[in-house]
Amino acid sequence: MDKVVVTWDYKSQKLEDRKSKITRCFKTCLRCRVIKPIYQFSKDKRNTNGRTSVCKKCRIIEYLKYYQENRDRILIMHKKYQDDHKGIRTRYYQDYQEKNREKLQKLASEWYQANKEAIKKRNLEYYNANKEICNKRKELWRENNKEKIKKYNREYRRTHK
Repeated sequence: MDKVVVTWDYKSQKLEDRKSKITRCFKTCLRCRVIKPIYQFSKDKRNTNGRTSVCKKCRIIEYLKYYQENRDRILIMHKKYQDDHKGIRTRYYQDYQEKNREKLQKLASEWYQANKEAIKKRNLEYYNANKEICNKRKELWRENNKEKIKKYNREYRRTHK
């Protein structure tokens, strides 16, 4: 009877370990046939390795082609959804604003500080293009808020004598 002698080759074992790690970290996209890192594939619980078989870039390209071919139908569906769920969406946004008031104010303040010059420029351009409308709006405000203006003037005179 012949004895089979198994020799342990440390280097070959290390090489096998590396190959198994590489196969777990990379995947081939079924559309573009390119081997890519696993993080370039979306997560998918239904798949055996937990990732989709098509990379994110190829999926975006697919979606854009589909959107261009079916643009009118998609826009109609979105409009119908918005109309059907208008009250629900309004309540959702109102609740969100109430719950996250401080966060939203902070974000708005940061955005304003970052875009201060552009906002001033835009407002000045609008004012120059629509001086008559702006002046009429000011006059209308003054007429509707005479008591407020009197109260402000009284307070100002009293504090700045």
